Amino acid sequence: GYSRRGHVVLATRDDLVGQYVGHTAPKTKEMIKKAMGGLLLVDEAYYLYNAANDRDYGQESIEILLNVMENNSEDLVVAV
Repeated sequence: GYSRRGHVVLATRDDLVGQYVGHTAPKTKEMIKKAMGGLLLVDEAYYLYNAANDRDYGQESIEILLNVMENNSEDLVVAV
């Protein structure tokens, strides 16, 4: 198979994006940790980034996800 453990972790914006500076990275990394060896399904991923809001931290979550997807492609599948 494609995944080591074969499990699916569902994540929403609330699971990945924090409400203040320094809160997004730990939330995103925790969901990634839970999904390692399986599939991380990001439900309604288009809500992660809100360009109209200067205090939106979704971009940070997207950057972390992209980095992990690139560096751990053999151990994590991300579906959006």
